[in-house]
Amino acid sequence: MEKNELIKQINGNQVMDSRDVAKMIGKRHRDLMRDIRRYINDMATSAKLRALDFFIESTYEDAKGETRECYLLTKQGCEFVANKLTGKKGTIFTATYVGLFNEYEAEHNGKVAAIDNGLEHEKLAYKREWLIEMRKQNVNKQHELRNQDVKLYLELGKVADEYQRPGMAVDFRNEAIRAMSALPVGARREYSATEIGNIIGVSPIAIGKWANKLGIKRDADMSYRDHDGAWRYFPEALKVFQDNALEIQDDDLGL
Repeated sequence: MEKNELIKQINGNQVMDSRDVAKMIGKRHRDLMRDIRRYINDMATSAKLRALDFFIESTYEDAKGETRECYLLTKQGCEFVANKLTGKKGTIFTATYVGLFNEYEAEHNGKVAAIDNGLEHEKLAYKREWLIEMRKQNVNKQHELRNQDVKLYLELGKVADEYQRPGMAVDFRNEAIRAMSALPVGARREYSATEIGNIIGVSPIAIGKWANKLGIKRDADMSYRDHDGAWRYFPEALKVFQDNALEIQDDDLGL
C-alpha cells in the first residue's frame, strides 16, 4: 500500500477525490459538488480553460452499494478550489494539498530529498500572502499577527496529524513555538486591562470604563482590539492611566 493514499494516478493525472477535499475544507460533499459543477459551467464560456484539466467526473459506491457521483481534482483543480476559499481555510487547505502532491511526486520519482524544500517554499509563499492580508485587516498590529501566526501553525499541525504526516506536524508546531517565543520586529510592549489594573490598583472593569472616558480606545496609537475581542494597551496608554490614577481609583471605590 502506498504511503500517500489520498493522491491517485488516473489516466496519467495525479488526482484527489472530491470527498477527501470536502473533508479537508470542512464542507459537505454535496455542496462542493454543486460548486464544482458551477465552476465547470463557468469554464465552458472560456476558450482558454478546459474543465478536464481541473475536474474529472467519477463515481463511487456508497455504504448501501449504490453508485454515487464524485469528481477527481487535479492539482490545478485543488488550486482552483483553494482560490475560492478565504482566510485560514484557504491557507490550511493550500498547505495540505501542496504537501500531499509533493509527497506523491517524491515517492514515485524517487526524489525524497526534494520534498521538504519544495514544501517549505510553497508553505512560505502562501504564508507570506496570508500575512499581507492579515496586516490589512488588523492595521499592521504586530502582536495580533504573531498570535494569529501561532494559531495558524497549530491548526496546520492538527491537519498534518489527521493525514498521518508526523514530520509536517512537528515542523508546524516548531514554527508555532518560535513565533510564541519572539516579539515581532518593531512591536511595542502591550498590556491587558488586568495588567494595568494591577499596576494602578483598580479592577479591569475600571480600566475598560476609563479607557472610553479618556479616549484611549479611540486612539490607534494607544490601543487596539485583538482577534478575540479583548482590548490591548500600549505604553502610551499606560502613562495616561497613571496620570489619572487617583481619579480612577476613587471612581473604582465609589468615592
